[in-house]
Amino acid sequence: MSNNGNGTIHARGIRKSFGPKAVLKNISLDIASGEICCIIGPSGSGKSTLLRCINGLETVDTGVLKVNGENFGYYETNTAYHALPPKKLAQQRTHVGMVFQSFNLFPNMTARENVMAGPVLVKGADKKQTAKRAQELLTSVGLGPFGDRYPAELSGGQQQRVAIARSLAMDPDIILFDEPTSALDPEKVGEVLNVMQDLAKKGMTMVVVTHEMGFAREVANTLLFMDEGIIVERGDARQILTNPQEPRTQAFLEKVL
Repeated sequence: MSNNGNGTIHARGIRKSFGPKAVLKNISLDIASGEICCIIGPSGSGKSTLLRCINGLETVDTGVLKVNGENFGYYETNTAYHALPPKKLAQQRTHVGMVFQSFNLFPNMTARENVMAGPVLVKGADKKQTAKRAQELLTSVGLGPFGDRYPAELSGGQQQRVAIARSLAMDPDIILFDEPTSALDPEKVGEVLNVMQDLAKKGMTMVVVTHEMGFAREVANTLLFMDEGIIVERGDARQILTNPQEPRTQAFLEKVL
């Protein structure tokens, strides 16, 4: 993988439908290395589908998607696009972390084993070294003493921080967050946002679908407002939150701010 595109996302004219329903309609965007981009918008506007395309969980119907400087999920010949073999796609996906709304931890594994799973199972990493690194990552998200606990013994906020550590264990260039705080009790939200703020300071490229406007204002460089499968407005996060230009953005922010 060439270093020059690492941590970048480049999309041109992306479309994605599920049956007759067009979910993404001609989406184009560029996200630079180290950029923190928050995506806001009403339910059903295509935000999660966009993340799932960037992570290779969904394939785009048409358009160009380059992640880390490479065509994602496809290779190009002079005449056509061809789907990558599963093994190559899996390799591309190791460079893009994803943190879901519902934690998605393995219930039968401890916090430490959850963090170790990717490097050991996908990359064939050495177990002893990976265990040491997993412990360091758990400490970095404030969970050093909890390595031997199972997900059921952790609060939602703690489980989500394990999920972030698990994502970091793969050394991704980009981390995608799909409403990472929406399943949490309000008092636990801050724990997760603090960890994300630390990541932002370290220069990780992050794309965050969120309802947390305060986080978007403090941490994001750019903000995308999506509605009905299109990007309605995009720009500096603080400017849009303070002074949105598009009527649809204004109407949405009036409801949520």
